[in-house]
Amino acid sequence: MTSPIEPRTASLYHASRASAVEPVVAVAILTAAIATYLVAAALVPTPLVFIVAQLALAATPCATVVIMQAARPLAALGLRGARPRFFAAAIAIGATAWYLNTWLVSVLPLPEHQARELQRLVDQPSLPRALAMFALLPAICEEILFRGVLARALGRRLPLLAAAMISAAVFSAYHVSLIQALPTLTLGAMLAVIAIRADSIAPTMIAHAINNALAIALSRGDLPELAGWLGRHPLAALAGCATATAGGLAIAARGTPESG
Repeated sequence: MTSPIEPRTASLYHASRASAVEPVVAVAILTAAIATYLVAAALVPTPLVFIVAQLALAATPCATVVIMQAARPLAALGLRGARPRFFAAAIAIGATAWYLNTWLVSVLPLPEHQARELQRLVDQPSLPRALAMFALLPAICEEILFRGVLARALGRRLPLLAAAMISAAVFSAYHVSLIQALPTLTLGAMLAVIAIRADSIAPTMIAHAINNALAIALSRGDLPELAGWLGRHPLAALAGCATATAGGLAIAARGTPESG
């Protein structure tokens, strides 16, 4: 049984920093969660497999932290408030990073069959169901594990960049997809910066949900006006999205977790 890392200075709203598991415990939780995810994926019927597997990702860290950190389990998972600037940063990144990643993926020689399979997955259900399954659910479940547990634990022991990149690399590898490897790496790194600096995953859940929702809706053709504007002004869109993403990252990264 491991004690949480003790807070060093005052944090958000002049309160002590939230507890976080030790990095070695975070790795154990991650391993158990992925194993549970794979078992669920192998045993659950196809129509429910994605939903159950995602819930399995969150159930393992939640159950573990409840046992280990009974006094403040939500805070130990990063489920706590954050200052407004982190939500502003999250919205800026979530609303624009998807376009940068779409542009990057378009210039890389990636397997076309993976792109077709991914498109088929988001096209099959109705738009509300697709958004619930592929935007809202991952934004909750994946954030709890990869940012709430892993990134915040690493952020207690490593420099910000190292913690963000390691957790992002693990997040990218979890997707086991060449076509998703770069987008999940870049998005995962930015979300980790927010989670570590804010000591909260509330903003990153919002960013993750917005990012996925926009990518899904546009790929399905459900936002024709926006898609048309992007198609007519690709350079302006690229410059604007790059500026907004960089600005959001700068807002989130400045300062220290202790000072908020």
